[in-house]
Amino acid sequence: MSKIYKFLTTAAFMWLSVGWAWAQYTVTGNVTDERTGDPLIGASIILKGTTSGTITDLEGNFTLSLSTTNETEVIVSSIGYLSQTIAVRSGMSPLSIKMKQDATNLEEVVVTGLASSVKRSNLANAVSSVSARDLTGTTTIQTTDGALYGKVAGATIRSNGGAPGGGISIQLRGISSLQGASQPLIIIDGVYINNASQRTGRAAVSGAGGSNQDDGANRLADINPADIENIEILKGPSAAAIYGTRANAGVIIITTKRGAEGRTTVSLSQDVGFAKPLRLLGVDDWSEEKINFFFPESRRPIELERFRSAQASGNFVDYEDYFYNNNALLLNTRINVSGGDEKTKFFISGNITAEDGTVRNTGFERYSIRANIDHKITNKIKLGVSSNYIRSNTDRGFTGNQNNSGASIGYSIAYVPNYYDLRRNPDGTYPINPYFSENPVSVTDNGVNNSLVNRFIQAFTLDFDILKTQNSFLKATVSGGLDFLQNSTEVYLPEFLQFQSAQANPGDILIGKQESFNTNFQAALVYNWNLGSVNMNSQAGLVRLDFENSSLFNRGRGLVPGQTNLLQANIQQINEQFTSKIQEAGIFLQQEANWEDKIIGTLGIRWDKSTLNGDPNQYYAFPRASMAVNLTNFEFWNSSVISQLKPRIAYGETAGPVAFGATFTPLGGTNIGGLLGSTVSTSIGNTQIQPETATELEFGVDAGFFNNRVSLEATYYIKNTQNNLQNLNLAPSTGVNTTPSNEAELQNKGLELGLSGTVVEKSNFRWFSRILYWQNDIEMTRLGIPTYIAGGFGSGLGTFLYAEGYSPTTIVGSPADPTIPGGFTIWGNAQPDFNLSFYNTFNIYKGLEFSFLVDWRQGGDNINLTSFLTDGGGTTNGWFDDDNEDGIPNGRQREPEPYNNAGRWVQDATFVKIREIGLYYTFPRTTISNWFGNTVQNMRVGSSVNNAFLFTNYQGYDPETSTFGAQAVANNVDIAPYPTPRRIFFHLTIDF
Repeated sequence: MSKIYKFLTTAAFMWLSVGWAWAQYTVTGNVTDERTGDPLIGASIILKGTTSGTITDLEGNFTLSLSTTNETEVIVSSIGYLSQTIAVRSGMSPLSIKMKQDATNLEEVVVTGLASSVKRSNLANAVSSVSARDLTGTTTIQTTDGALYGKVAGATIRSNGGAPGGGISIQLRGISSLQGASQPLIIIDGVYINNASQRTGRAAVSGAGGSNQDDGANRLADINPADIENIEILKGPSAAAIYGTRANAGVIIITTKRGAEGRTTVSLSQDVGFAKPLRLLGVDDWSEEKINFFFPESRRPIELERFRSAQASGNFVDYEDYFYNNNALLLNTRINVSGGDEKTKFFISGNITAEDGTVRNTGFERYSIRANIDHKITNKIKLGVSSNYIRSNTDRGFTGNQNNSGASIGYSIAYVPNYYDLRRNPDGTYPINPYFSENPVSVTDNGVNNSLVNRFIQAFTLDFDILKTQNSFLKATVSGGLDFLQNSTEVYLPEFLQFQSAQANPGDILIGKQESFNTNFQAALVYNWNLGSVNMNSQAGLVRLDFENSSLFNRGRGLVPGQTNLLQANIQQINEQFTSKIQEAGIFLQQEANWEDKIIGTLGIRWDKSTLNGDPNQYYAFPRASMAVNLTNFEFWNSSVISQLKPRIAYGETAGPVAFGATFTPLGGTNIGGLLGSTVSTSIGNTQIQPETATELEFGVDAGFFNNRVSLEATYYIKNTQNNLQNLNLAPSTGVNTTPSNEAELQNKGLELGLSGTVVEKSNFRWFSRILYWQNDIEMTRLGIPTYIAGGFGSGLGTFLYAEGYSPTTIVGSPADPTIPGGFTIWGNAQPDFNLSFYNTFNIYKGLEFSFLVDWRQGGDNINLTSFLTDGGGTTNGWFDDDNEDGIPNGRQREPEPYNNAGRWVQDATFVKIREIGLYYTFPRTTISNWFGNTVQNMRVGSSVNNAFLFTNYQGYDPETSTFGAQAVANNVDIAPYPTPRRIFFHLTIDF
C-alpha cells in the first residue's frame, strides 16, 4: 500500500510540475519613444488587473514572466506618455512598443481628495496641475511659489519685492476674504505646512508701522523646488470642499519625488548664474535752473555751490545705479539618489542654494536634505515616509516703506540729488545726508536684517489592504505628519548711523524668535466595489489638526558702541510675546460612481469644528457634488475630429478660519503708580463669531481634437463668500470701539480657458504650445455696516472703497465727490481685466530643446508711491520736463486733472513679461557611451533666463510688487521696493 501511495504521489507531483511548467511563459520586448526612437527607461509593464509586473532597463528592454497559457493583457505606461494595453500570448516574438507622448495629460492621475485620486480624463473640476517639467524644466526658480507665475489659470501672484528669499502671495479666483485667510492652504506630502509671511521686525525699527510692511518672506521659500514631482491646485470650493475649514482660498497640494524600482540612479546638477535688475527707472539730472526752481531761496546758495563743485570734479552719483545695479552670483547644487526594488524604493536629495542679491550685503542661502522611503512591509501593508530638513539664511537688506528713520534705500535716495556724494569717506566715516534723515550707504554697509530658519517636515502614510475579492477591495489609510519651524531674526542699526546718533538712545536692535509646530493626523477607509457596470468608490474618515505658534521679540535701544547684546542696551523692551494653540477636527464622507468612464459622479460632505470659532464644539458642514460626462466614450460617438468632449458641473462649500483671539477681549499691560495691572482693550471679543464660508458653482467643458493632439479646457465659476470678517464700530457709550463681525458678502465670477497641444510632430521636430486665459470680477453684494474707505495711506494718496455694489479693489481718493459712496473720486481698480500666458517648447532633432513662457496682464491699477517719493524729492526721471508747456514741470503737476490729486499716483499696471527662456542639449547615448563607457547614463547642458524682459508703461520697478502683497485687499501699493532681478543661468546635469 505504501509503495502504491508513493508512486501516485510522485506521479501527481510530476504531472503538476509539468503542468506548471507548461503554464508559465516569458514575454520580452523593447519600449521606445514613438517620435525620437529613444528607449524609455523605467516604463512600467503590468499584468492587467494585478500589481505584478516589471520595468524597462537602460535600453528600454524588459522581460516579464506570466503563469498562464491563455492570452492575457499587459498595460504599458510611462510618465508623460499615453498608456497602451497589449494582448500577449505564449510564443510571441519580442514586442516592439512605441509610446506616444500624452500632450493633453488625459491619463495623468490628479490628487483631489483626502484619500483618493482621479484620472484627468474623468475629472469634474478645473484642477490645475504643474509638473516638475513645468516647474523647473525651463529655468531655475529660487522659491516654489515663484515658479507658479503664468502657469495656473485663475491665480493672481504678487511679490513684496525682489529681495532674495522670496516673499510672494497667491490669490486663487479673486478675493476670498476682506481681512482673513486670503492665501491658499499648502499641503506637502499630506502635511499641512506653515506658509505664513513671518515678521522680521524691520518695520518696527524703521518706523514703517505694522509687520505687514516688514518685507518678510513667506515660508514656502524653504522648500526646494527641484524636489517636487507635481503640484495640484484646487482653485475653488467646488474642488476643495473636502478640505473644509481651511480651504476658502483654495488648496495647493505638493507631491515630492519618490523612488522607482530598478537600477540606482545618481543625478548631479549644477547651476551657475548671475542676476542684474530687470528694470531701472533712471534719475533726473540737475541744473542751476532746476535748483533755482526746486529749492527755496534761502537754500539756493549752498545747493548751487554743491552743484558747481560736482561739475568741476565730474563727481555725479547715480544712486539708483549705485545701490541696485550690482552683479549677483547665483549658485545652485543638487544631488539626487533614487532606486529600489519590489519591496523598498527610495529617493534621497541634497541641495545647496547660495544666491547673492543685486543690493550689496543681501542674499539667500538654503541647505536642504530629503529622504523619501516607500517600503512594502507585507503584501498587504505599505509604508511611505518623507523627511525633509531645511536651513535657510536670508539677508533682505533695507527696502520698502519707512517713517523718517532712513532705514530704506529707496525712500532715502528719492530725496538726494546726484551732485551730492554720500559714499564712504577715505577715513571710514560717512557724510551727513543733508536731504534726509539718514545716509543709506551707511545703512547698507552696516545695518543687519537677517532671518535664520531651521525647519523639519515629516510625513508618513500607512496603507492596509484589508479585503480583496475579484470585484472589490477594502483598504485603510493612516497618514499625517508634522511641520516644525523655527525662525530667528535680527534687525540691527548701529549707534553711529546718522538717524541713530540724533536720538536720545542711539543704536537699535530687535531680536526675534518665532516657532510653529503643526501636526495633522488622518485615517480613512476606502471601499471600491462594482454595482453592475458602475464602479463605486466609498470613503469615510477623520482628520485632526493641531497648530501651535509662539513668538518673542526683544528690543534694545541705546546700545554700547559696537555691541549687539540686549543686556548692553540702555532701554530693554519686550516688543512682542505671543502664543497660540489651535485644535481642529473633521469627519468626511465621499461616494464616487463611475459608469464605464462615461458618467462620473461624486457626492461628499465634511464636518469641521475649531477652537477658533465662537462655539468650539459646533460642527459646520461642507458638502460637495460633481458630475462629468465623457460623451466620446458612448457607442453613438463616431467623430474623427473630436476625440474627447466632457461637459462637467461641480458645487462645493468651504470655510476660512476665524482669526485667533477674535472671541476674546485682549488685556494690555499697564503700570500705575508702580503697580502692575491690566487694562481692557478698545476692541471687544465676539463669542458668536463664525468662520467665513464660501459656496461655488462651477461649469466647464473639456474637449480633445485630432486624437487628443489638441485639448481645450473652459470653466466658468460663481463663488460667493459669506460671513466675511470685518470690524463693527460700536457706540461710544459701550466703552469700547470695535468688535469683529460676520456681515459682508462677496461674489467672484470668472472665466478660465486653456488651449494646449502639439502643433507639429515630426521625427526631428516637435512643437508643443499652451495658452492660458483667465479673468475675474468681484462685487461686494452685502456690506452689513456703513460704507467706509480703508487701506493704503489715506484718501490723499489713494485708498479702497468698501461699499455694496462695488468691488473692494476699487481705488478712490481726492478730490471729494459726494455722488460716490464714501465721498471720493474713483480712480481705478486693482483687479486686472484679464491675464494670459503663452508657453512653447520646441524639440529639435533628438537632443536640442528650446522653451519660453510669456505672461501678459491687462489692466489692474497700482498705487505707485515710489513716484510720490521721487516727485517729492525732485529725482523722478523727467521731473523737470514740461509736457504741456505751461511753465510748471511734470514733477510738480501730473495728470489727471484737477492736478495733484490721488489719481496722480494710481497707475495702469498692464505688462507683458518674458518670464522664462530655456535652451538645453541632451547628449546622445552613443556619444556618452563613447566618452564615459557605462559610468554616465545621461548628460544635459543648457542656459536659461528668469524674468528675461519686461514691457510696461508702469512707472515702477515691477508692476507685480507690493508693500502689502500678503494682504487680501490693498495688495497693490508700491513703495520703494527691492527691484526685481533678471536671473541668467548655465546648467549641467549628469546622471550616473
